[in-house]
Amino acid sequence: MKKQLSILALGIAITAPFSAFAEGAYVGVNAGRAHHKVNYADGESAKDNRTGYKLYAGYNFNPNFGLEGGYTQLGKLTDSWVDGTDSGTNTFKARAIYAAATATLPLNEQFALFAKLGVTQTRVKGSFEENGVLGSTLSKSKTNALFGIGASFNITKELAVVAEYENYGKVTAEDVKLKTNLLSVGLRYAF
Repeated sequence: MKKQLSILALGIAITAPFSAFAEGAYVGVNAGRAHHKVNYADGESAKDNRTGYKLYAGYNFNPNFGLEGGYTQLGKLTDSWVDGTDSGTNTFKARAIYAAATATLPLNEQFALFAKLGVTQTRVKGSFEENGVLGSTLSKSKTNALFGIGASFNITKELAVVAEYENYGKVTAEDVKLKTNLLSVGLRYAF
């Protein structure tokens, strides 16, 4: 996480001098609940909720339409199992980068609803441990459709509180299908 926060700080430092020319540009950070569901080929499944966060930047061409891109850390799913005398743990970590078109519906000076539709490159790393011994690993990336909905509340002209839901689709690797989404709140700063 230190690396991502350093990148965000560097990005803000680089773009700050140009803020007078960047009306419509914004940066933000959100944190919340990442929900994961894994389905195995044998019909078994597991769900887990972990902390996730995202760093993003965007540009509004006008009050209704814009573009946004970002990096999302979706946390991990841990699935422990017992079968007779055998036991194990399957662990999956997910992250994504995305680019999306945004549509905003301002309700008044402070409140707005928004939606986004785009593409995401989701990467999943997994490990399968049985009886304390690492059995196998997987690493898979997949491009999926991304969609999201949310609302924003302007505290000041520049600073807004944002709440949103985003669906990152599913990644299939070997005999595993992992679906992920993020429900988050955060702060967005407009230049």
